Amino acid sequence: MPIYSYNTKSGDKRYRVTYRDPDHSQRTKRGFRRRKDAQDYLARMTTYIADNDYIDPNAGKTLVCQFADTWLKGKKNVVKPKYYADLECSWRVHVCNAWGNREIASIRHSEIQTWVSELAKKRSATITIRAHGVLKGVLDLAVRDGSIRRNPADGCQLPRKQRKERTYLTPAQVIDLAHAAGTYQALILTLGFCGLRWGEAAALRVKHVDTQNNRLRVRLSWVRSGKKHFEGAPKTWEVRDVPVPDQVMSAIKEQCEGKGPEDLVFTAPSGGHLREQSAKNHGWYARALRDSGVPTLTCHDLRHTAASIAISSGANVKAVQRMLGHKNAAMTLDTYADLFDTDLDDVATSISSKIAAAKTSNSGNVR
Repeated sequence: MPIYSYNTKSGDKRYRVTYRDPDHSQRTKRGFRRRKDAQDYLARMTTYIADNDYIDPNAGKTLVCQFADTWLKGKKNVVKPKYYADLECSWRVHVCNAWGNREIASIRHSEIQTWVSELAKKRSATITIRAHGVLKGVLDLAVRDGSIRRNPADGCQLPRKQRKERTYLTPAQVIDLAHAAGTYQALILTLGFCGLRWGEAAALRVKHVDTQNNRLRVRLSWVRSGKKHFEGAPKTWEVRDVPVPDQVMSAIKEQCEGKGPEDLVFTAPSGGHLREQSAKNHGWYARALRDSGVPTLTCHDLRHTAASIAISSGANVKAVQRMLGHKNAAMTLDTYADLFDTDLDDVATSISSKIAAAKTSNSGNVR
């Protein structure tokens, strides 16, 4: 594997390296200004070949868009349709124009960090993080395929999501809102006390209502993907059984009267699946908010209200996780950290009372 010197057209001296790759094809790398640089390169190639870690330089010339096509196809039947639509949209809108026609080996970490920082100035943290995740996923595929050695998207500083201040209703306010919702009273009670997602409530069928054990069996969700709607698995694939308070179950039973097992529990005025309501338009939910006088909140915020009521009623994090269908307890703690913080006060108060009782019974002092 020799090193040769040569002169450029301008008369400058340069060095080139020739070596044989694992397939015994001859490779040449030109343009080294110093012999030492050529020697270092040759030493690296020799080590890579000996360690079975050699990467064909031509593989790095593959365009990002070519790997993206393969990556997206691999995701299509693995993730839920709505999430796939989000990934595809992120690639098309934010990633493709910036990186699609770049050779994968030409991309530097600093370039990606600059792109992330600029995107974060214009778009939300959620959109920026997703776009970076798409690019990183595509480049991860290139690494696994042996086209590049390291992923230049690793280790980027990403924007932090700002936690939105939530509005939680009291049980009395949930009831007031339910009364103002008229024919949708049972739906509001279900969202506000059981914590179902809107899509889960919209896909709930009579056969999923267990009146003997006061449970709702969440098995499906009414999902929107782009302009299409369809029934699919619940978010995070978490089918579950949700406990139902007696008063809420009574309202659900009334909703189920005269319906067959396959019929929807909650339906649109003209039949079929419910359309999600906005708190700001002229739909029935917005009217119920105005008429009831409760603080303005979205339909999804009623799920947070259900969590707050459950936690204030003494439910532990594992019970709340199962009720809401979170993937794990850590997700529940992260989502409702502000609510569980009050548990620390309760712990301190409880311990204080036990200390006081011990002092009284022992007539001693705490040391």
